[in-house]
Amino acid sequence: MKISLIGYMGSGKTTIGKMLSKKLNLEFYDLDSILVEKKNDSICNIFKKKGEFFFRKKEHFMLKKFLKKKNKYVLSVGGGTPCFYKNIYLLNKYSNTFYLKTESYTLFRRLFTEKKTRPLISHLSKNELFQFIIKHLFKRAYFYEKSLNKINVYKKSKNDIVQEIMKSI
Repeated sequence: MKISLIGYMGSGKTTIGKMLSKKLNLEFYDLDSILVEKKNDSICNIFKKKGEFFFRKKEHFMLKKFLKKKNKYVLSVGGGTPCFYKNIYLLNKYSNTFYLKTESYTLFRRLFTEKKTRPLISHLSKNELFQFIIKHLFKRAYFYEKSLNKINVYKKSKNDIVQEIMKSI
């Protein structure tokens, strides 16, 4: 069984992924963590030193390699991963994809408290962050909606979300 979780940053992909992998007795992987380990550097530093284009290229290469190599897993990918280099089609081809659909205000509340660790939003004020999320989510939703499965996470507990994914597989 191959499961990939996609969605905007702060949608809960890593948290849900870890819980789901335990329930299904599958290995959990986080693409960002794999990239950090391989590059021996943080995502923030990779963005600062080499830029987003370099990061997205490496991310695509790592994703392709991972999807072709692994047989059983729960994978969480970065919020931008499905939006570049036709990655959404790769994810759908090699795994059962789930879009964790989260509304913008929930994302704002979550991301405001952790923005220092996220290179795309670390420099934004409170108002700029909210505007950024709305615009960015609108652009990325096109790719997220191509996911094989969609889970609306609004007002659902983590356990409810995990159960809903499990019912879908």
